Amino acid sequence: MMKGLIFLKSAFLLWVFVLVFVPTATAGKTIKLTIPTAISMAFEASEDLKISENEILRNISKQQEERSYARPTVIGQVVWSNNFEYPDIATTAATREYYVDSGLTLSQTLFTFGRISNAVSAAKKAVDASRFNKESTRQDIVYNTKFCYFNTLLAKKILEISEESYENAKQNKNILEDRSAQGRVSKYDNIKISADISSRLPTVNNARANFISTLETLKVAIGAAAGDNVELVDGFLQEFQEFDREDLALALYKNQPAIKALVEMIKEKEASIKSKKATLFPEISAFATWNHKGDGDDCYIGKDNLDDYGVAGLKVTVPVWVGGMDREKLRQAKLDKEDAELQYAKGREKYLLLLDKAISEYREYLKTLEANEDAVRLAEEAFLYSQELFGSGQVSLTDLNDSELQLTNAKINKEITLFNLNMTVALVERLALKESPHE
Repeated sequence: MMKGLIFLKSAFLLWVFVLVFVPTATAGKTIKLTIPTAISMAFEASEDLKISENEILRNISKQQEERSYARPTVIGQVVWSNNFEYPDIATTAATREYYVDSGLTLSQTLFTFGRISNAVSAAKKAVDASRFNKESTRQDIVYNTKFCYFNTLLAKKILEISEESYENAKQNKNILEDRSAQGRVSKYDNIKISADISSRLPTVNNARANFISTLETLKVAIGAAAGDNVELVDGFLQEFQEFDREDLALALYKNQPAIKALVEMIKEKEASIKSKKATLFPEISAFATWNHKGDGDDCYIGKDNLDDYGVAGLKVTVPVWVGGMDREKLRQAKLDKEDAELQYAKGREKYLLLLDKAISEYREYLKTLEANEDAVRLAEEAFLYSQELFGSGQVSLTDLNDSELQLTNAKINKEITLFNLNMTVALVERLALKESPHE
């Protein structure tokens, strides 16, 4: 009986511990997130950035591999053989049953008509291109992180506006109830205003669901835990400067890492062509070998049967005919260079077109923002005046609702324009690598 009571008490205490302490232990932390902080966290969480770093290391290793062909090589070799069957003829009269040959061979390439040096140069250009590609990846992460941040901020603003619209509808109901106390309200108006309040709840719920969804996407982008509470610190930019198209175009060609990577790839293909051409010419190398070898009638060949042999000299290797393989590799290298030049031309056109579109959209969004601000100001005045008139029975409930919805839509449209402007600024910064006001 006592053991049963002790077990029940222990189980109860464990249950209390789980309820009280486990939720606290597993609760996420609060992150006050600015745009620079979000970008730093996104860098840490990005697999693409780690892949681009590995690509640099791979190309550096490839460069070292090409350099190794210009260094001396030393090869050791030991051969032990058993001549268990051979004919009894004059040419094999001196052959014994066991044979051993051990030695070292040293070789050094002397001249390859630029095959090695150009291969090393091509590998170096590939390293430079991969470094620019890594920087381009970083800029993509910056832009994508800003998109996630601003998209979440927009969803938050729309949720706040939707909640404010819901509160406005409840205020309208209070005004109607004040009028009802004076006996001047129809049953239809009471039903309709209750319906208006109810109709706003799905909008609020949808806005909240969208905010939660965009917030989770932002958490994934910055590598935050699902249970972390993220508070957005930075808001939308509210002041905007005029863009100078010529200045940005020059900055694009000067700073854009993706274009720089394409330039380095052309240089890499040029060096590769020179290296492939060199394979059509002779190769001169020096060599030296030292061997300690001999034979005997027993498995163990004693040192008395072993002698030293040494050879040194020059070797010229001439590719007289290798089935056309070298010429086909040269042809492929020329096609690779042509493709790299086409990619460069395509990249320049693509990025310049993106820049021109962004600048045009930016200027139109500025005009839209000015109209949005006027619309919000006038809609606020109209709504407040409508509430006043509705309180005295001078306007209908429909007129009041229309005024409130107009105000809500004007506020949402302004936030959408601010989102578009901020993302356009982020795109221009991505293309021309201009410093961001947020950073």
